Amino acid sequence: MENENKEQKYESFKEFEKLAREKNINRLDKSYLRRFFVGRQYDTVAALKALQNYESFVKRRKERWLTMKKTRIELLIQYQIVEILLSPGIQGQYIVWIRLENWDPGTVEADEILEFSGLLCELLYAEADEIHSIDIIVDLHNFSLKHLYGLSPKFAKRMVFFMAECLPMIMSHIYVVRQPKIFYLVYSLFKPFLDENIRKTIKICGHNYQLLTGTIGKHNLPIEFDGTVNYSKLTRWLNIFHNNRTQKGLKLAGYEFV
Repeated sequence: MENENKEQKYESFKEFEKLAREKNINRLDKSYLRRFFVGRQYDTVAALKALQNYESFVKRRKERWLTMKKTRIELLIQYQIVEILLSPGIQGQYIVWIRLENWDPGTVEADEILEFSGLLCELLYAEADEIHSIDIIVDLHNFSLKHLYGLSPKFAKRMVFFMAECLPMIMSHIYVVRQPKIFYLVYSLFKPFLDENIRKTIKICGHNYQLLTGTIGKHNLPIEFDGTVNYSKLTRWLNIFHNNRTQKGLKLAGYEFV
């Protein structure tokens, strides 16, 4: 039975490669295509749709998305507005931690965070061969009006589309934690762009971290959520970014650093 399943996945991937060539996908190396094939749960139709969405999304924003200053990237890594936890969760998912209290809209535009998230995704694939799914922790500690004013309906639509329709992997859960009352204004900004499937993944946790402990694991969670890890001074992504092998992979993905 297991061998039959492997054979079926092998044949499905060959079909996916064929479809990608027929649809004139720009990048056709196996490791890249497997991101979408595995991340979209071996569904060739869903994988092709996400792949086409991703390439179209990046192409429309090529000048900003693929051309970046190295010094700016280093700053954004150090700001830790977007962080990825050290280890996968209990269900094998990778965990993205969005820390909005670290975001100063006066120095970093919302779109720059999205562009950096795309780069961070590439850095993650430099470390992980296969990613089936991600959980997102939206941490609204100290969220204020200045953050709200830094967002817009157009950005909200772009962000939701990128996260749900362009990433290679699916989103399993979105945990909203430490939210102030102003959160419901933020949610009203994003809600029109959330389909029913995404809404079902959203869990409003406040300061109750039991759901996170149950799916992510106390050993992997930050101390801010009653976990055991201090993420405040980690330089992991800086080291990965500067790695020669990673730089070659980023060049293959079309990135240019000035």
